Amino acid sequence: ARVGAALSDFALTDIHGITHHVSDYRGQVLIINGWATWCPPCRAEMPDLHAFYLAHKAEGLQLLAVNSGEDTATVQRFISAQQFTFPALLDPDRVLDRLGVSGLPTTIVVGRDGVVKYIHTGMITPEILQAKVAPLL
Repeated sequence: ARVGAALSDFALTDIHGITHHVSDYRGQVLIINGWATWCPPCRAEMPDLHAFYLAHKAEGLQLLAVNSGEDTATVQRFISAQQFTFPALLDPDRVLDRLGVSGLPTTIVVGRDGVVKYIHTGMITPEILQAKVAPLL
């Protein structure tokens, strides 16, 4: 993924067995968050991402949390314990690698037009979400 370039379509399955195609979210602002349960900053930023998602989903925001390399049971346990409601996707084919994600967490923000607007490596904060994502809504 590169800022200013269209995001290539890909499909991943969530922890409930539902397949999500990135192209299905065209017309919405999409946050793709690469994460893992073993990554402390990933765990720390998730409540902020979830709160931002809940506050803005009615305005056309979608959040896809793409887990890096863990199994369904591990991801399900974490997501249900935290009561997160955004789709948590599994990445057995290493789509995150193809997107150029080299460290976790990484957050990729895609505009309604399907073009990558912002990429953040490291823990994202409510202030960054407000500054970089809210204006796209």
